[in-house]
Amino acid sequence: MSTKILQLKARNDDSEIGLSKDENYYPKTSADAVVGLDNEISKQVVTYLPANETDDGLMTAADKKKLNKIKTEPFEGLKFKSPDGSVFVLSVDNEGKPVFTKEESDVR
Repeated sequence: MSTKILQLKARNDDSEIGLSKDENYYPKTSADAVVGLDNEISKQVVTYLPANETDDGLMTAADKKKLNKIKTEPFEGLKFKSPDGSVFVLSVDNEGKPVFTKEESDVR
């Protein structure tokens, strides 16, 4: 299906809209004035369902799984890795003083 485009020609000079006599122009319109435009746009719109850990949605399932691993505050401890690969957990005692505890490795 071909669509005809309506082009007009200015009858006279018109400084209000910036046209000179015999200049071609396209009339201004709005989206709601175009018959069938809503249907065409809705065909092009991609909708996403929420993602979960097994099904993709607005994000991939793998990314959703990673996001779910992020802990929310307040944290009970933060893990840090030293240059030699040892893991330490930073926490606070009841007086708010920092406490580092070395995490035991499962490798024997």
